[in-house]
Amino acid sequence: MTTPEQPRGGLVPTSRNLALVTRKAGFGTAAGFIARFVLPLLGGGVVEIAAPLSRFDRDAMLEDSGALLLPDLLELRTRVAHQLVADPALEHPDANELSLWIGLHDLLAFDHPDTDRVWTRASTWTRVESETRGLFAQASPSDLSDALARHLAVAALLDLRRDDRIVTGPEGEQRWFGQEPPRRVGLFGPRLVEVRGETVIWIDQPHRPVVARLLDDAMAVSPLTSLLRPGRAPAGWSPLAGSVSPAQFLRERSFARAVCHAWAREREWLLTGGVIAGSLLRAIGLGEAPGGRPQPAGDDSPEAIGAVVGALIHLHVLKVLEFDARIGLGLAERNWSVQAFLAMPLLLARLEPVLGRPFSGQPDNESFARRWDEYCEHLGGLVPRPVVDNLLATLVRRVVEPPSP
Repeated sequence: MTTPEQPRGGLVPTSRNLALVTRKAGFGTAAGFIARFVLPLLGGGVVEIAAPLSRFDRDAMLEDSGALLLPDLLELRTRVAHQLVADPALEHPDANELSLWIGLHDLLAFDHPDTDRVWTRASTWTRVESETRGLFAQASPSDLSDALARHLAVAALLDLRRDDRIVTGPEGEQRWFGQEPPRRVGLFGPRLVEVRGETVIWIDQPHRPVVARLLDDAMAVSPLTSLLRPGRAPAGWSPLAGSVSPAQFLRERSFARAVCHAWAREREWLLTGGVIAGSLLRAIGLGEAPGGRPQPAGDDSPEAIGAVVGALIHLHVLKVLEFDARIGLGLAERNWSVQAFLAMPLLLARLEPVLGRPFSGQPDNESFARRWDEYCEHLGGLVPRPVVDNLLATLVRRVVEPPSP
């Protein structure tokens, strides 16, 4: 696997993915694991995948706990976090963060084409899945600093690139996933063979079912990643749920700004807003959860709900500022959660006493207010009036009216 060199968005380095190695030839020490897996995962380069690790391997690594305080690692974590917020508050890595790194490594090991070289029995891999799930559970964050640290690694996983090689010959083609083909490809003769490279986004490729299951576990312990990439959030995700809820980030000005700008950069920002709005409404009992699955309990205080609603309105504000907010029919007609997202600016007159006015600090306030009013008028023609009235009677009341004692 390869990750983009820092800063993110740069060129993907052309490099060969190493074959899965045996346990005897694995990482050996905490320093080896950090150098060959963690640092390239966070900072770019070749991410090596060895045989799956366990909590016993983690405990052995912790005996060399100084490796978690290597200056290169601490500086890299801070540098990556600076790409999201100006002043990241990161504690030093601990056993729980190491558990996450090992869990992500094992998740990738499940997806490696050479897994059968390690263990052939399905029962063994079932135990490895259970062990990996336990490692993720131990990585659950306890505060915003923990959650930011979890995001650095999980977001890097979602950004992984894989360098494939495709061998084409007279009888067809064969793809080598993240590996160089052997010099003598058995499928073809020694001649009339063409080899070309193709770099793909790992997360977008087909995966084994176990990988999809473990991805949910990884996303579940990274609430900030789920907030920034809600399309990848686990089933039943809510912006209000968890010991560290995504709404807590939206109540912090620096994080709220970073999240809203990240949403605005998404090409499918309407869908992103729809996922957040739909998840919020289901969490407070205003929509049916997919498959009848109950939404997780969480912080449904007026402040938490208001933070999410305010962020969704701010997303609209950013698109108006970018002159990129003309919306046609289509999604709004057939997707109730997108309708709810599009209705958010139409609730502002009632929400303003609590959330404030989104353009009060704009230098050219009058010009922006005019554009905003035109935009809201446009939304009023797209969103059915019953949707707006329902949100005024339910969602808005949860924000502006204090709960009964």
